[in-house]
Amino acid sequence: MSANGETESRPAPPAPPRPARRPRRSRGLAALIVVAMAGAGAYLVYGGKAPKELMEKAVRLWDSTTHRLEPTAGAAETPPRRVAGAAWDGLVGLDDGQIKAIGVKVTPARAQSEPIKLELTGRTSYNENSLTKIRPRFDTLVEGVLTEKGRLVKKGDPLVELYSTELATAKNAFQVNYVQWRHDQRFLAVREKLVKTGAISEQTYVDTVNDERKSRLAHLTSLENLRVLGVPDSEITPLTASLGDDSASPGDLLNVADKAKMTLRSPVDGIVIQRDVVPGNLYDNNDVLFVIAPLDHLWVWANVYERDQAKVKLGQRMTIEFPFLDRTISGAVEYVASEVSKDSRAIQVRASIPNPDGELKADMLVRAVLDVPAVEGQTVIPRVSMVMLHGDPYVFVRDPAAEKGRATKLFERRRVFPALESSGVVIVHDGLKAGEEVVSSGSLILSQMYEDLRIVATGVPPE
Repeated sequence: MSANGETESRPAPPAPPRPARRPRRSRGLAALIVVAMAGAGAYLVYGGKAPKELMEKAVRLWDSTTHRLEPTAGAAETPPRRVAGAAWDGLVGLDDGQIKAIGVKVTPARAQSEPIKLELTGRTSYNENSLTKIRPRFDTLVEGVLTEKGRLVKKGDPLVELYSTELATAKNAFQVNYVQWRHDQRFLAVREKLVKTGAISEQTYVDTVNDERKSRLAHLTSLENLRVLGVPDSEITPLTASLGDDSASPGDLLNVADKAKMTLRSPVDGIVIQRDVVPGNLYDNNDVLFVIAPLDHLWVWANVYERDQAKVKLGQRMTIEFPFLDRTISGAVEYVASEVSKDSRAIQVRASIPNPDGELKADMLVRAVLDVPAVEGQTVIPRVSMVMLHGDPYVFVRDPAAEKGRATKLFERRRVFPALESSGVVIVHDGLKAGEEVVSSGSLILSQMYEDLRIVATGVPPE
């Protein structure tokens, strides 16, 4: 208190000094992410070996970015903010120094002029339309098998020995009808003379003509029956050779055991790919004894996935490569399946290839390359130009029109729709025009910078 009794006011003690706020390093952190993404992108693009110079450029860019973000004197407590009302135009701007540091390069998109090479996997197979299935055409006992699976056979080579009473009956009927027809022929010749002299009536002669015609039809029918049963002409001719006027002993007509035998021969050239017959068993016309496939040509089946089905047409040129034989054969698409295979989940297309020397086998693995004609409006860009974001492909396109009056080069991120991707190039169906400049080096860094700018502009983090 003072001497006059009044309370003396004292000044309040000074407030302790507030610690200086550390400058925000959000942009510096974003730049650090850029460096990490650059390293990861280079790791992927260059097969796990990031070039040292690219990493050094990215680090220098980060240093320069963080240095520009250092707070100025007197503004330590106020973080940098975007100017009110300044909307982001969606473009990434880079000056010459940044372009050099990042290693950004651009290349013009070129119009597609060459056909797309659609690579397919497939296999060879025998031509199903040319397979020959060997069946007996009557009930029979197999006495002997004369060939094996995998053996090459020529037309006329013996396959199996058969023994059948049904066959013997058919041969007997053929001989009986032949004898009757020959009798009626001679009888008609005699009566032709008699009717001319009036020894027989006209009606008797007409009946004789009719009998000869009926016996001739019966003979021809029994002959065709033997051919239907598979009896070759070389085994039919001896059946009538001994039935002429100067025939041998009557014992020739009773040799049923020989008539019941027949050798089944190959009707075509090829390879036996299936054998389902053993000696001593009974078989009928429903049983397949052998399957013979030709070797002069093969089928090639290739798998086309559903997303590429619109690229395949009948008559398209197809190159078939045999990786283990170092051999390439040209073919054409002959057939496109109307359904998706349940096993491969792909649409099968077929081509035929020649195989005159028989070197190629069925079920060989092949690599087929299908030529898809160029489509007007499609463009070709380097594979490294395209980046994926949330499963969608994008490229960065330089925008010269927006650069007027500005010291930076501007790049627009644009969604594209590829028609085909390969290890070197991408065929773009929609999203680019020929002549537009796309970033061919540095796309991954630009992608991260774009995301950083979008976050700052909208405040919405990436999904």
